[in-house]
Amino acid sequence: MGKSRDRCFTCTVNDILKKHSGIGVKTFELDFSRCCKPKAYEYLYRWLQIVVTPGIEKLTLEMSGDEAINFPCPVLSDGNGSSIQYLHLGRCAFRPTDSLGCLRNLTELHLDWVRITGDELGCLLSSCVALERLKLTRCPEITYMKIPSWLQRLSYLQVLECHRLRILRNEAPNIYSFHFKELPYSVLNLETLRICSRNELVNTTMAFTPSKFLHLKHVGICIIGAYDYFSLVSFLDAAPLLETFDLRVFNYFLNLQVVTFKQTIGELISNNPSQLQRVAGYHHDKLQRVKISRFYSWKSLVELTCHILENSSSLQRLTLDTTDDRFDAATSKCSYNRLDKYSFLDKPMEAHKAVLAIRKHIKGKVPSTVQLDVVEPCRRCYPIRHLS
Repeated sequence: MGKSRDRCFTCTVNDILKKHSGIGVKTFELDFSRCCKPKAYEYLYRWLQIVVTPGIEKLTLEMSGDEAINFPCPVLSDGNGSSIQYLHLGRCAFRPTDSLGCLRNLTELHLDWVRITGDELGCLLSSCVALERLKLTRCPEITYMKIPSWLQRLSYLQVLECHRLRILRNEAPNIYSFHFKELPYSVLNLETLRICSRNELVNTTMAFTPSKFLHLKHVGICIIGAYDYFSLVSFLDAAPLLETFDLRVFNYFLNLQVVTFKQTIGELISNNPSQLQRVAGYHHDKLQRVKISRFYSWKSLVELTCHILENSSSLQRLTLDTTDDRFDAATSKCSYNRLDKYSFLDKPMEAHKAVLAIRKHIKGKVPSTVQLDVVEPCRRCYPIRHLS
């Protein structure tokens, strides 16, 4: 059935394109993702020769995951790709060379599961002087990546799940938003940074040197799994101009990882808590707004919060949300969906413990100039039982 369907797909596309001159085509999208090693691959070069002509603006090609088919780069040469504004390639090999030609109108490039090396990507970027948005997802051959200074218009960079990438050097002067999954090694000239890290257990102290992000003003960090959150102090110190800091804590499998934090939680909610960790010499003089979502009563989170309060002279507002934005304090309405089995509030007692930790160890350290917002669980849906 699969092969028959693939043949039907191939015949249909081939019949359409044989009758088309290619003149006037602005958008061409071809999706092989549901085909099993389609015979259409044999026709791919011929089809692209028909549609990729001066005047085309958007090209999307999604291949099957069975094998890495080479994208035929020659179809973009001789000025044929000069009008392309949007290029999205998925599940293929892309091997650009100096003969590729100039993609002078390309403003957005998205490579998803594409086999391309750092040098080949550099060769490609050298022809994309108008590029504004660059998205790289699951590109397994990139280990080193350099964003050249001549990409003056590049403002958005997204790099997700490129697991072999070790060094990213940015020289583009106007990138203001950067989304990176796993912690970057070297990134310069950024004003906005978003990082998502899954099960990141490595202490960040050695990963960030002081004043590494000299232009960084806004940071959002999402960490999934067990982590020493106090180590983020070194990250804050690496961004002397930082104004906003948004931290989201995800620990879906709390029942598996709570053993790691059991003693710490017990210490924090007892009458004789242990001495909280402190570090001297750090000052975050520009930091104004901080929000921590899914705030737990973990010792490292409490230590990080206390450090921010004690070392941020310009801090205006601190928000500690124990509900993951599920309770609207302004309307007193709870938006929690009880069918969400991975919800933080499946274990509402953790949220109540977090509130207690905030009252015992944080609230008394808040200066009068700082507005403290503590978002608590809905008391009607989650009444406190046997917790003091």
